[in-house]
Amino acid sequence: MLEWVVHNPVARVGLAGDLREAFVARRRTRGPWSCDLWYWGQAISASARYGLERLVDARPTPASAGEFERIRRTEREHSRMRNFIQDVQYALRTLAKSPGIAAISILTLTLGIGMPTIMFTVVNGVFQDLPVENPEQILRLFHTDPVRGGQRWNVGQHDYADWRAQQTSFEDLAGFTTEDVTLTGGDARPLRHNAAFITVNSFEVLGVRPTVGRSFHADDASAAATPVVIVSHGLWQSRFAGDPEVAGRVLTVDGIPHTVIGAMPERFGFPANEDLWVPVLLTLDVPRSDSPDLQVFGRLGDGVSIEQARIELETIAAQLATAYPETNQDRGAGAAPYGDGLIDANFSRGLYTMLGAVSFVLLIACVNVANLLLARAISRSREIAIRTALGASRARVISQFLVEAFVVTLAGGVLGTIVAFFGVQLFGRTVSSFVGIAWVDVRIDGAVLAFVAGSVVLGSLLAGVLPALQASSVDVSAALKDAPRGVAGGGLRIGRFGRGLVVAEIALSCALLVVSGLLIKGVLKLKAVDLGMPVEEIVTGEVELPRQVYTTLESRVLFFEELEASTAAIPGVRATTLMSDIPGTVGRRWPITVDGQPSDEEPTLRAGVLTVTPGFLDVLGARVIEGRGFTAQDRSGSEPVVLINRSFADRFFPDRRPIGRTVRFWQAQRTVIGVVPDLFMGSMDEPNANGPGAYVPLAQAGNVSMQLMVRTAQDPLSVTLQVRDALESLDPTLALMDVDRVDRLIANETAVFEVFGRLFLVFGLVALFMASIGLYGVMTFTVRQRTREWGVRIALGATAGDVVRLATKQAAVQLVVGLSVGLVIAGALSGPLASFFYQVEPWDLTIFATIALLLSITGVLATLAPVRRATLVDPLESLRQE
Repeated sequence: MLEWVVHNPVARVGLAGDLREAFVARRRTRGPWSCDLWYWGQAISASARYGLERLVDARPTPASAGEFERIRRTEREHSRMRNFIQDVQYALRTLAKSPGIAAISILTLTLGIGMPTIMFTVVNGVFQDLPVENPEQILRLFHTDPVRGGQRWNVGQHDYADWRAQQTSFEDLAGFTTEDVTLTGGDARPLRHNAAFITVNSFEVLGVRPTVGRSFHADDASAAATPVVIVSHGLWQSRFAGDPEVAGRVLTVDGIPHTVIGAMPERFGFPANEDLWVPVLLTLDVPRSDSPDLQVFGRLGDGVSIEQARIELETIAAQLATAYPETNQDRGAGAAPYGDGLIDANFSRGLYTMLGAVSFVLLIACVNVANLLLARAISRSREIAIRTALGASRARVISQFLVEAFVVTLAGGVLGTIVAFFGVQLFGRTVSSFVGIAWVDVRIDGAVLAFVAGSVVLGSLLAGVLPALQASSVDVSAALKDAPRGVAGGGLRIGRFGRGLVVAEIALSCALLVVSGLLIKGVLKLKAVDLGMPVEEIVTGEVELPRQVYTTLESRVLFFEELEASTAAIPGVRATTLMSDIPGTVGRRWPITVDGQPSDEEPTLRAGVLTVTPGFLDVLGARVIEGRGFTAQDRSGSEPVVLINRSFADRFFPDRRPIGRTVRFWQAQRTVIGVVPDLFMGSMDEPNANGPGAYVPLAQAGNVSMQLMVRTAQDPLSVTLQVRDALESLDPTLALMDVDRVDRLIANETAVFEVFGRLFLVFGLVALFMASIGLYGVMTFTVRQRTREWGVRIALGATAGDVVRLATKQAAVQLVVGLSVGLVIAGALSGPLASFFYQVEPWDLTIFATIALLLSITGVLATLAPVRRATLVDPLESLRQE
């Protein structure tokens, strides 16, 4: 029996496994030593049973074969784990012996992982799925124009009803419109909120139910039904203090009492950022040409593709075009994922491009750490040769270097996550408010942590693979013979790898710095914009009149004139006016014709158009340049008139006096009565915001929504309370919305651009720092590696200048190649990011040249110290090493 166990490998493995398990059990229990006899007895008896089974049958039974394989598999797993633990321990000891290298590596990877994580958190938070059941099945439906192309989101209610009745690709279709409404009631002041008027089946199509209360029923959409409303989670908390018995409470919406029947879940704001939902009453008894519009969405049926749904919708649209040619001629139909229409395509493309650009920081960090590990591999070449000579395999050496890179990268990943957390806290809210979608949530979540984990793994491979491969390919014989110098036979190859990595580092840094420069230049231009008006003296707030109450142009004009007179009487108010938009926040441009004909050079002319009251020039601090301004006589029954700015006059009337000429827009022809200075009319991010513009009197337009603008002699916000009182004295159901100083509102409009500009400034500085450190490290390593060569050259008569030229030639080549590649990469990135550049061309030669010069100077400075050391080499000391 004993002989069989000794000579049979299977039995030996089985015995070893049993003994090991007994020993592990002994250590796990840590009981009294008197128990040892029991443990060892169990092990020996198990081995005896195993041997007796093999004596009876030489072939192992299925059970014993499976046990053998289990033991072997466990042994391999334990062996791998032991090796990994040993490598981690060795890596920690090695890094502890070189604290400077460890600190620089961890700091580099902290920045290299933290910066991209900030950008990924923004992208991940912005592009969240609609918070409903199976959001990929929710599509937005729209009209298309097969002849001229393009699409129109609004769909007539008759078309919606026909699409819903005839389609089979969707589980159901629903629709909505959005509008700002005023909420009143209780002791709170009237407040404006975003509302959605939805078909009663909308929440069923979305697959979401209220947190409390009930959803809409079909009876809620009848004209005879009691008006009902469902509120958002935020409104439920703020208006009703989260009362679980909120169902049955009354909320006055635009002067009409509505019964609250439910509250929606947190972060639900469909279709974008709505605070309450009201059933829409379909009016299908009116002609199709007068049918109100809806925005339509639907849930795809199981197993139905988007393309199948599109084909069916196109078929239905063609049938409707045949049946109703007066209204449906040239009207197709299409469908797209709901999220595709929510965020501007240029903004989306820019965010993803930014994420790709910022990923360069991680690559640069990995290149830096790889260079540091390469340098350490040189100093450890003899150690590696000895380990190899004693039997360590190449895979074992590679594993050791990879584990060392992993330890450093893991530490950088943990610290980088902390950096990202604080970075997101600084500007995440700005991005969320800019996008304006309720479920956008810029924060560190599981997806971000997964990104960090992936970055750690990727960083470990990028930073560790090349050093590991190069170090493991060391010539053992040459390394052992070269002990005095400490340079392995593969030393020159490692040096070339290091130089190649620095070229890549310079290229990536150059690309990132150019993008940063373009963004920062745009931000500086935004800061330097002259709006042509005293924005810090003006307070503004939006007033919107409910159409069902103010049904006529005269009633709306009368109300706004009374409001203007009331606010003008407030002490401390210098001037007041009403404008359709705040200059610098909205950039709408309308098609126009001049003297009845569009321009030959541009068939469709466009100009900014604002509706104003006569006192707008006093508020904006301007005067009429030519002609006259608006007066109280410019009303709906008088001749339609318009004021134009200087850019409009120079563009369309360059050789003639503009007074008396005609301009047509909004289906009305108007006579030019005056010319005013160029006042900022568009949004801050619009390239031609100071281009051609025109002003129309409110008394001839009759807008329902206007911006009340009040210019004061003191702090504009000090009159806010009196302005609200003046509004409520005229109509207590109305609210003053978005009240703030004009300069702060404009700053909010541009805040996201400033945030990205500052963020990329940090990214660029980090990249510049890393590139400098990388170039300095490689040059230091090169000088140290070529110490003997410098000494021999000096001994043979070379001057310090000769040594400097030889040492700097390598750095110059690296800089030139790296900058050339980097400028090409920067050009490729700047195109998709053009929407983020305020009045800056993607190929701005000034920025490209400045960054190239900056990197060149940085590269020269990074090489000065190592090159100086090369000139101080003692020839005797160098030759003595032989």
